[in-house]
Amino acid sequence: MAGWQSNSRGPRSRGFPEAVRLAILLRDRHQCQLAYRGCTGAATDADHIIPVCEGGDDEMSNGQAVCPACHKIKTQAEATRARRRRTRRPTPRHPGLRAG
Repeated sequence: MAGWQSNSRGPRSRGFPEAVRLAILLRDRHQCQLAYRGCTGAATDADHIIPVCEGGDDEMSNGQAVCPACHKIKTQAEATRARRRRTRRPTPRHPGLRAG
């Protein structure tokens, strides 16, 4: 009974494939590459440098090792940026301007 625990990577899945995640952690020697305030230094997560939603891919070159604290900070900032893009309204055209 696999159900929701399936390991298949569908179009809405997040994160790197396990082999790529492990390769990123080894390449970066399990050291956090972000070092934000509160950083633990010990990386256990692989983060997309350019988020998939912004055109990034699951290639190792688009990954960096990060600690959970820094990963949370970066992910929250990306989510805030995405929300702002969705809620930004276009500037209305001046009624005196002709459509052209």
